[in-house]
Amino acid sequence: MTTRRLLLAVAAVMAIAAAGCSDDAQVSVELRSDGDVVQHEFVVPEGTEAKIDAGEVVEVVPQVLDVTVGDMIRIRNEDVSTAQVGIFNVTAGETVTMEFTSPGELVGACDVHPSGEFRIRVSEA
Repeated sequence: MTTRRLLLAVAAVMAIAAAGCSDDAQVSVELRSDGDVVQHEFVVPEGTEAKIDAGEVVEVVPQVLDVTVGDMIRIRNEDVSTAQVGIFNVTAGETVTMEFTSPGELVGACDVHPSGEFRIRVSEA
């Protein structure tokens, strides 16, 4: 493993760890440099459903996420119930990962954003 890749991996691990330490965990790991993949990491923390049920505003993902073909998204659900995160239905304890392979727009309902919608805009690399 090259030093550069090792540093990128360490940065990604630190960002993921930081996500686990916040109430509304949202991390976007920007690793782009001369063609490197960008992985956008989001965590639905434990207690999210209870906060929503209590009327609290929860924002785990942005309303709009701009990505490039080749980028990846990873959503981990640490809560006790299923979370609808745009086009992703993430059951409790599950992690969903997807690579964006073509340009376009992906829109869906979202339990973990105040607007109730999560939109992903995918552009050419």
